[in-house]
Amino acid sequence: MFRTTVFALLACAAVATGCNRERPDATVNAAVLAQIDKEPALSAATQQSRTEQGHVYLTGRVTTPDQRKRAEDIADDVKGVKGVTNDIQIDVASPPPTAAPAPPTTPPPSGAMTPPTTPTPGAGMPESDEAPMPDDRAGEQR
Repeated sequence: MFRTTVFALLACAAVATGCNRERPDATVNAAVLAQIDKEPALSAATQQSRTEQGHVYLTGRVTTPDQRKRAEDIADDVKGVKGVTNDIQIDVASPPPTAAPAPPTTPPPSGAMTPPTTPTPGAGMPESDEAPMPDDRAGEQR
């Protein structure tokens, strides 16, 4: 009976110790980068990460706020991650990716009436360095 009890206690202690093991930071970091690399929406973006005591720090550049949030969500879902600090910058100099090209415009059928265009005031007039002349009739009713 004593042997069985000691064996049971040792088995529980071994299981408890094994369950409380944390993943090494290098393993967590590699898993985060691997998951981010798999994400098609982030293929053109550049991200880096470092992990300290299970906390992941993301840096890099993306072109949209959605990409930034997606990278954070991916990192947060990796086993062993205790928290995420997202320092990824949104690169406003790059145009955001487009979902699909706009459909081509079709010209109106031949013989269709098109609305007349109204000339823009001042269009076709040469530009001058002189100030415009005041209109003497500005206060008159027409």
